[in-house]
Amino acid sequence: MSGTTAPGTAPGTAPGIDAPTALRLAVLAGAAFVYVTFEVFPVGLIRDIAGDLDVTAARVGLLISGYAVVAALVTVPTVALAARVPRRTALVVSLGVLVVAEVLAAASTGFAMMAVSRVAAALTHGVLWSLIAPAAAALVPREHVGTATAAVFGGASLAAIVGSPGTTLIGELIGWRATALVLAAATVAVTYALLWALRPRGTGPAAREDGAGAGRAAGERIDWPAVLTLCGVAVVLVTAHFLSYTYFAVIVTEVTGTPGSVVALLAVFGLAGAAGTYLIGRHNDRAPQRAATVTMAAFAAGAGLLALAFVPAPRVVQYTVAGIAVAVWGGAFAAAGPVFQTAVMRLAAGDADRASSVYVTGFQVGIAGGSALGAALLGRSAIWLPVASVVLGVVVLAVVLVRRPVPALS
Repeated sequence: MSGTTAPGTAPGTAPGIDAPTALRLAVLAGAAFVYVTFEVFPVGLIRDIAGDLDVTAARVGLLISGYAVVAALVTVPTVALAARVPRRTALVVSLGVLVVAEVLAAASTGFAMMAVSRVAAALTHGVLWSLIAPAAAALVPREHVGTATAAVFGGASLAAIVGSPGTTLIGELIGWRATALVLAAATVAVTYALLWALRPRGTGPAAREDGAGAGRAAGERIDWPAVLTLCGVAVVLVTAHFLSYTYFAVIVTEVTGTPGSVVALLAVFGLAGAAGTYLIGRHNDRAPQRAATVTMAAFAAGAGLLALAFVPAPRVVQYTVAGIAVAVWGGAFAAAGPVFQTAVMRLAAGDADRASSVYVTGFQVGIAGGSALGAALLGRSAIWLPVASVVLGVVVLAVVLVRRPVPALS
């Protein structure tokens, strides 16, 4: 992206967003950070958790798909219930439930208790993700909605940079249970910050943020066929991603021959994701269809390179190919989040919360499907995971090019 960030703005934000608003967006990004970090908590520690709970790595992987199934089932009804209270209240309650889930994970004495902690977090996952992007959009002028959405999704990218490799590293030092408690403490801090960030401010857009059912305008209708088409495309993309990402540690260990490379490549994945999220911000506001095409092409290319990393070659070559693959893959998937979420809100007209709940449900279906399919393919050979991701990624790219489901700016 050309140009520099204006003074007083956070990374990923554009000139015209003042410093107080940028700080509020950063807090919303923090909420995304802690939720995503716990959602993918088992990824880097999958072997440690499996050994401690005396189950297989594939079974621990199902903790991610199970989480997604629960979130998919409850998102629409819980978001409908949350519409009766201010967004601020709904988001704070969601984070409170997350704290309980993290403490339960730390106290788990067996696989069943760990599963209960995942279910607890999944119950309010959809509420947070359905409301956080509309909450960010309500803080900024319309021409900066794509940028604000990218800024908030930067929290998810930060989870990939710091959260996932960080919890993996900390888990290796103090154990995965103590790491879950560290994450709980971080969530408590974010919750208090959110109480400040979303307090009513005057009569501007931010003041509407605290209203129950905020974001709905009379007379505006959701373009449901377009929304559902876009959600269907997103389901396939997310399936392609989590098919391999759930078993990231297994894939990387098999390619590089050492578990120690998992933390390093998780960090590469996250850094690339942050770059992708930052770069997509303004382009998503200016040329959303082109942004979607580029990100989908990059995703397919990254997954393809990861499959090539399995080809026998000198270890340094495999390391290099794996590093490039992870960077391209991570950057593309992180950029895809703001592109699709912003598109859903544009198609939703005045009811972004409800349309977002359907999108989040589809996202969780993709996570569950990808993790479950990955578990099945893992029994054959780890190389089948990125190969399947490539096939599905190419399908998504073809649909984006032919159907053009991402709406142009009006």
